[in-house]
Amino acid sequence: MNDDQSARSAADLYARALTDADFKAQLMADAPSVLRAEGVDVPEGMNITVLENSASTFYIVLPDPESVSDEVLAAASGGSSASTAGSAGTFGTFLTTIGSLGSAGSAGSAG
Repeated sequence: MNDDQSARSAADLYARALTDADFKAQLMADAPSVLRAEGVDVPEGMNITVLENSASTFYIVLPDPESVSDEVLAAASGGSSASTAGSAGTFGTFLTTIGSLGSAGSAGSAG
């Protein structure tokens, strides 16, 4: 499976979890088994925790320090822009998440 197919599969699983309460409950209870059943290659021994944000709780996932390259750390500590640091993947996701916190609370109050 290439990166584009992986992204589509992840988006499909995400959408299914948002629209199928039973699937979401199973995913939250035993993510590795559910993902394997959906054809995702999950290594044995890999722990996966599925969390759900709410109006009053927002989870921030920090990357494994061993998986962050020296280049990304240098870019982050050197005051680079989020887009520069973001090109390294996980750290960019973290920065994007932090940047969107202010709009997260107002998104649900439009009604």
